[in-house]
Amino acid sequence: MEIDVYNAGMNAYSGKRFEEAYEWFNKNPEDPRCAYALGTLYYNAQGVERNFTHSTAYYAKAAEAGILPAQVSAGFAYANAMGVPEDFDKAAYYLKMAVAQGEPAAKITLAEIYAKGFAGGSRKEAAELIREVLSTTGGEEAYDVYSRYDLGNVK
Repeated sequence: MEIDVYNAGMNAYSGKRFEEAYEWFNKNPEDPRCAYALGTLYYNAQGVERNFTHSTAYYAKAAEAGILPAQVSAGFAYANAMGVPEDFDKAAYYLKMAVAQGEPAAKITLAEIYAKGFAGGSRKEAAELIREVLSTTGGEEAYDVYSRYDLGNVK
């Protein structure tokens, strides 16, 4: 009987045995779930030394496989130069994956990128994304972007 390394890693993680969790997840980093978990361990410095370069690489791998929180994390990392050079086009690439799944945090970050004039987006697209968030979940961060970039006057 083969051990499911992801579930074994999650059991260790849930028990706050982060070094053990790392060992389990690292047995199969090609599994997108393990890759996302490894990214989280590196991002949070849990059981390993904090390393944003490693966390972003693992997040990107998991994002390509459709893991929603990894898409948001990879997009945020590229937008904020966390272990990688700032790259708004790559950020938008990952964030659009999450936006397609309806993720409000991705909409907010992508709207801010567009409002700044990056990644081929427009202020109109930024306003539409923020209005979607405000009409469903609201949130201080969405309102902050809406106000800071004066998106209320964009048609």
